[in-house]
Formats: sequence, structure tokens, C-alpha cells
Amino acid sequence: MISIEDIFEMLDSSYDGIWITDGTGKILYANSANASLLGVSKKNLEGKTTQQLLDEKIFSNSVILEVLRTKKRASTTGYNYRTKLSVLATATPLFDDRGEIKYIFNNVRNMTELNNLQNLQRDKDEIIRLQQKQLNELKTRYGKDQIIAHNKDFLQVVELAGRVAPFDGSTVLILGESGTGKELIADIIVKNSERRTKPFIKINCGAIPENLLESELFGYEKGAFSGADAKGKKGLFEAANGGTILLDEVGDMPYHLQVKLLRVLQQRQLLRIGGLTPVDLNVRVLAATNRDLEAMVAEKQFREDLYYRLNVVSIQIPPLRKRREDIIPLIHHYLGVFNKKYHTDKSIHSDTIDLFERYDWPGNVRELENLVENLLITTPGDVIQKENLPAKIYQSGTAESLPFLRGGLPLGQAVEMFEQQLIQEALKEHGSLRKAAVALGVNASTISRKIHGYTERKAK
Repeated sequence: MISIEDIFEMLDSSYDGIWITDGTGKILYANSANASLLGVSKKNLEGKTTQQLLDEKIFSNSVILEVLRTKKRASTTGYNYRTKLSVLATATPLFDDRGEIKYIFNNVRNMTELNNLQNLQRDKDEIIRLQQKQLNELKTRYGKDQIIAHNKDFLQVVELAGRVAPFDGSTVLILGESGTGKELIADIIVKNSERRTKPFIKINCGAIPENLLESELFGYEKGAFSGADAKGKKGLFEAANGGTILLDEVGDMPYHLQVKLLRVLQQRQLLRIGGLTPVDLNVRVLAATNRDLEAMVAEKQFREDLYYRLNVVSIQIPPLRKRREDIIPLIHHYLGVFNKKYHTDKSIHSDTIDLFERYDWPGNVRELENLVENLLITTPGDVIQKENLPAKIYQSGTAESLPFLRGGLPLGQAVEMFEQQLIQEALKEHGSLRKAAVALGVNASTISRKIHGYTERKAK
């Protein structure tokens, strides 16, 4: 049999505030939680009436007075002026044999934290709504199927591309690692420019043999060299006249051709190989590269004057590892694309997606696209499992990819391995010794010395 003392002890241990009044609203009992919620000691509560607490502005309203008036259970929200807490109070009447209220059992719950969470969720929902609205506007403006993004930095890149598009006379330098979407940004610029209906010529400067690149870009007159077309040939700059040309991988352009490109940009004219008469040009030039042109300028591998001529406006595209919130949308996008292409209906297991999110994607969006297509073709079942992934992704984020975390290594060796991996990652991400040193907060000479040390020890 539970004693009355046991009951009061249990009530006093409740997280919720509990108080009991008589049929007039006079407080007979209040537990410790209730006293804390109201900011008043139990001694100062018991014996007072609900109306007195209202008069003393202990709380904003009373559900007990509502119960006394209606003789029915009631709930209400209120605010405590002392503790600055929002509460939900529920009062339940208990009746005597004559049907009169004998006691009122009042339960008070702190709603402040829940309200804060709800407000936070509303804020998040509003942010998501605004981001979705922004994304929809961008898709409407730049092409529905081109933009798969939630990352704010990438969305800002897209917006910047749209802003510079109308400024027809400016060259734009698009920077980013291989596979980040430099061509997509070029497409956005062209589609939102006055030249959208004019020719748009794309050329990869690193994909054409050096001895052919000059003639491809600038054309040649008949008889200009052995094997030349007898009628001569227009170059790609002439083919793009009135429109836009994209010089992709411009950092791979041979040094001697950079002089001729600079002259074309400055004079808005070109001379074909073997030609004497200049050809007037009206071409907007976009350039793209995954190389560090500043470092190349410092190392005399890229002309400084050409760099500044190209870099009127620069757009830096973040790598996929810095826009991880876009990985899952991209996976589902490409899965849909290739399911449609190959007439399949495959899906990706959630564990597999987790590994995709952990992987650093050195090949960026292009690597992700190629991998999704590969997995869809090679996976035997209808669900792509983590076992179907290449080892480099399957082991991403695990101890296997971080050997210095495994036991059995001396501390000094483990620290050196970790340091070596940090340096390698910094060099891969920033592309030059100087920038990697800045990112790691050390001198370039320090990194150079450490790399030399690693190489020597490995040779031994």
C-alpha cells in the first residue's frame, strides 16, 4: 500500500510543476519543480490563493480560475514574469459527493525550450524556403536541369556569373579544380548575355597538340605551311566573331602563343598564319583553368600581362568537398539521368550514400557523375551497396585511409605520417607551395624542407 508520504515524494520528484488547490483556489500543496518554474519558494506558495498570485504578477493568467468558473478540465499557456519562462498549465477538477469541486490538480510544464526549438525550426524552415525560392529563380533564369545546388557559395557563384553576363566587353577568368563546373558557369554567362544567339566556340587549349594550336585558334592563309589547306582556313577566333569564345585550360597554352593571344585581346584583331591583312574581331573571351596562374606568373610560366588582361573579372568555383550538402542531390540527379538512359530502376543504399558524403571527390562533380554511371552499369542488383564501391571510396573516412590512427606505431612516426598527409592534402587543394603554406600557417621553406626530408627517408 502506497502511503501519502510516498505519493508526495513522487510528486516532488516530478520534472513538471504540480500543485493542488482546494475548491476555492487556495494552494494546499506545491512541489519543488512548480516553485522553480514560478520563482517562488514552496513556503510562499502554500496557503495563498490563485488570485493572490495573479495580483502579485507571479504569472500572466490562471487556468485554475477557468476551472472554478466552468467546473471542467482546462489548459492554457502562460508566462512567468519572474523566471521569464513560458508554460503550459492543465488543471483537472476533482469533485465531492455533492458535485462540488473539492480539489484541483494543476500540472505546469516548462514550454520555453520547446518554443525555442519550434522557433529555431521555423527559422530553419524559412531559410530552406528562401533557398529553394532562390534556387527555383536561378533554375528559371539559367536553365532548369543545369543547376543542382544548395550550397550558398556555389549559388553565389551562379549569381555572380549572371551579374557579369551583360557586361559584354569584359573578359572573365573562371577558376576551379577539374570537374567543378567551369563550363557550366561559362554557359550561364553566354545565355544571359547579348551574344546568346551568336556563335559560342569552346576550345580546350590543353587537348590540342602545341604545333596545331596556333592554326586552330588564329587560322592560316593558303600555302602558309606544308600540308595546309589550299584555300586557307579560318581559326576558331574568326568562327566565334560576333559571339563568345571559351579558352578552357588556358594555363596549358604554350608561352610563345600567349604573346599572340595578348595581342588579339588588346588590338581586337588577328593575323592568320602567313597572312598580311589583319582580321577585325568582335569576340568576348572567357577563359578557364584549374591551374594556379598567379604561381605560374611568379615562376615565369605564364605572362603577367596576359594574366591581368584575362582576369578582369574572376569567378572561383568551390570544389565538391566544400559543398557537401550538394552531394546527395547530385547523386539522385545523376541516378535519375542514367536510370532513364539505360532503362533501369536502380537505387542507392543509405550506407552507400554516407560513404559518398565522406569522400573528398578529387575529380569533383565529373567524378561523381562518372561513378554513378559506372555503378549503375556494373552493380548486379537493383540496389547499389557499399560493397559495390571502389576501394578508395569504400575506405573513405575509415582507419584504413588513415594508417597513422591504427595501433602499433610509435608516436613520432604517427605524427610524421599525419603531418605528411596534411601537407599533401594542402598542396592538392591549393595547387602551390606558397598557398599551401599560408593555409597551414607556416613558411613555404618549412614545407619544402619537410617534403625534402620525407623524400630522403623514403629513398633510404
